[in-house]
Amino acid sequence: MKLRPFQLPAAQIALALTALTLALPAATTTNSPAATSAPVKSEVPVAVLLHPPQSVFVIPKTPTEGKDPFFPNATRVYNSDTPVRVKDPAASVGDLSLKGISGTATEPLAIINTTTFTTGEESDVMTTAGRMRVRCVEINVVKGTVLVQVGGERRELRLHNKK
Repeated sequence: MKLRPFQLPAAQIALALTALTLALPAATTTNSPAATSAPVKSEVPVAVLLHPPQSVFVIPKTPTEGKDPFFPNATRVYNSDTPVRVKDPAASVGDLSLKGISGTATEPLAIINTTTFTTGEESDVMTTAGRMRVRCVEINVVKGTVLVQVGGERRELRLHNKK
């Protein structure tokens, strides 16, 4: 087995040379009696050591103002000040539909959209407006209805018979 000589990467060599050049002026100061009575000032400003530079990225409004440095081909950063249209949450409650009722007489289950509930259970349901937090209040197997609560509003969902 051949032994290789110790090798440093170029970045480590550059860092070591920088540290030596900063330490060299401090090491060459004289320690005469006249020099020890006065405080020795460092040649490196303290502000440089305490506050490193920070990068700033201003989001451009048009392609002529600039582009995203991390995703230069992206166009999603432009026109970000356009207002977002929010759907009415009361209208999205109408997107809930009872798909089926199953389970036992003592512990019935209801399928609302794609989520299965038991009485008293609360879960997220996917609708066309997005996720909605739904709580199943009551399941009536005989009538084929489920009472749900969305926010502060209660709705009764009916099982639709297909002919």
